[in-house]
Amino acid sequence: MPHQYCHFTLHGPHTIRVLHLRPASDLSAPIQCSLKAVSLDDYPKWQAHYTALSYSWDAQSPSCKVDCDNGSLLVTPNCDAAMRRLRDTRDEKILWIDSICIDQTEAGMKERNHQVALMGEIYKSAARVVVWLGESNSRVENAVKSLVHIAEATKGMGLHQRRESQQALRDRVRDMASRVTRASEDPLDPLFGCSWFHRMWTIQEVTLCFFDRAWVRCGSLEIPWAILIIGADALKSQGYKWGRWKAAMSTQRQLFAYLAGRRIEGAKVLFDNQPDPSDDLHNDPLMFSILINIRDKQATNPKDKIFALYGLLAELEIPFPSPDYALPIEDVYREAVIASIEYDKNLYILYHVPSDRRRASLASWVPDWAECGFEPDDPRYAVLRDRFAASGPGVPRWRFSEDRTRLILSGTIIDEVICHMDPLPDISRLTARNRGQATDETENPDIKAANFIEINKQCRTVLKTWIEMSQWADYPTGEDAKAALQRTLVNDQSENNAQASENDAFNKWYEAMQLSDLDMVERLLRKQGFGGEIPTLPGPREAALRAIRERVTDASLIMEMLQPDPMSFQSMVLAFSQKKCLFYTQNSYFGTAADPLPERIQPGDKIAAVSGLELPLLLRPVEEGYRLVTHVYVHGIMYGEAWPEREEELEEIVLV
Repeated sequence: MPHQYCHFTLHGPHTIRVLHLRPASDLSAPIQCSLKAVSLDDYPKWQAHYTALSYSWDAQSPSCKVDCDNGSLLVTPNCDAAMRRLRDTRDEKILWIDSICIDQTEAGMKERNHQVALMGEIYKSAARVVVWLGESNSRVENAVKSLVHIAEATKGMGLHQRRESQQALRDRVRDMASRVTRASEDPLDPLFGCSWFHRMWTIQEVTLCFFDRAWVRCGSLEIPWAILIIGADALKSQGYKWGRWKAAMSTQRQLFAYLAGRRIEGAKVLFDNQPDPSDDLHNDPLMFSILINIRDKQATNPKDKIFALYGLLAELEIPFPSPDYALPIEDVYREAVIASIEYDKNLYILYHVPSDRRRASLASWVPDWAECGFEPDDPRYAVLRDRFAASGPGVPRWRFSEDRTRLILSGTIIDEVICHMDPLPDISRLTARNRGQATDETENPDIKAANFIEINKQCRTVLKTWIEMSQWADYPTGEDAKAALQRTLVNDQSENNAQASENDAFNKWYEAMQLSDLDMVERLLRKQGFGGEIPTLPGPREAALRAIRERVTDASLIMEMLQPDPMSFQSMVLAFSQKKCLFYTQNSYFGTAADPLPERIQPGDKIAAVSGLELPLLLRPVEEGYRLVTHVYVHGIMYGEAWPEREEELEEIVLV
């Protein structure tokens, strides 16, 4: 019986092992291979002779035996399936597979650190990279055919016909979308739902190799990687809303643009002059943008959320320390933030610190990269694009403490929180359909109506307390407190400010919110034209709503009744302020902050404007300085009104 394989020692800074896979005519035959050492220095033009495999471990335990030289080792079932499909019937195949070619034992940690740092070069050098998605089935094959059909719209068109080719791609996506009415009908999801698209290591494996060397394989079905990039480009351009294609491909699409701008003559000009102004391809990488885009990717080892980017960062010439698995995760994540701030020359990464379940051991200014963070459609996500200017003309200024554990900023402490109200609830379950996540349950009209009634009740209760708090004192800016509240509720978004004035929507809503619950119920009944006298309704609002339900059997009518004219403004409020609380400050300002968070807002928290940041920060005083809690909106200081006129009035703000 073969003993456990023991990896031989590698010599030389660019030496790797490659796997020689022996042929077999039977797919089920035992896998036999051997490992040999080669140096990447022998391939100066990145023209190695091996095929690199990109696959997902899928949280599987190594359980399938592979005979290797005079020993044996275990691989995951997914790796085993890929090797069987790649094995030739007559000739040896030379492969590079991380789980076999790198010593995965605890004793091999030093080697693993070095080999992980080389992985960018390994995939860049490969003659071919095979993306293994798993065994195929009819649904995946149909998804691949749909994607190929979209991509073939550009067949025969050159780079000079980019506008025409994009229009042709959009037309084919539009035609496909016209046949999709719910998420379960999306023809592409069986493909983009494959786990490979949602793993961390696979990102650099497919993006670092040369574009024409990457192939995607499901069972025996194989297509060029270019098909997926073209398809994702078309889906983005047309705004295709169904399925998981965006989560699956947006990062690879972004990185393809970054790398193509360096490798392909004329690509930078092409990406910087998009015919579609809504497109986001460009050639100016920001490290914080890359870090944010990979947050929803999965990794078995949370340190790999950073280490799996090392080869990409090196290719993009972004300085970053070599992987070291012996380091605590707190150090790994902190060094990523330091590298981002120093390379990007901005502090935007601080807006991405808040998240729902961040680990308490991290420095308060370091995001938990193992967490997804807030999605861009989450109202708590930081709004940039020059909307605000709390620090006026201030430019980013920072330094790190000598031990690199503290971030020292330049700014001013403006105010202090003295109280806050309950937050508006998460209404995402009511908007699932708009995000392409509808289920049979959310489509049920009775369930939708019941959800709507419950959410409406919760929001009305919370918003009444917000209105009461806004009336506590004259607003310090001199404007009417009512107007200040309106602008706060919609994050001072100019378009929604205009809609609030249209048809007097805000004032109608504000008036309706002053009514008692029973007054509101009676008004709703009168609005629907119920004949005769309105019956006496029970006291509790729940009983009143039950009385309405007894009189009206149509669920859609119930929802209509609960959406009188004033509700048009409340819909805007929920779009901008759900999952936020309203807080009140010592100087009679009010604002909104993300809530709930692991560290929730509390009395004594400080409001700070920081040089180089458009949004104010909520800081918690501690013995060594401050802990960053979240970014906030504070009405009356968002456009530099509280920013000191003289630079010498600024102070150092130490984040720990």
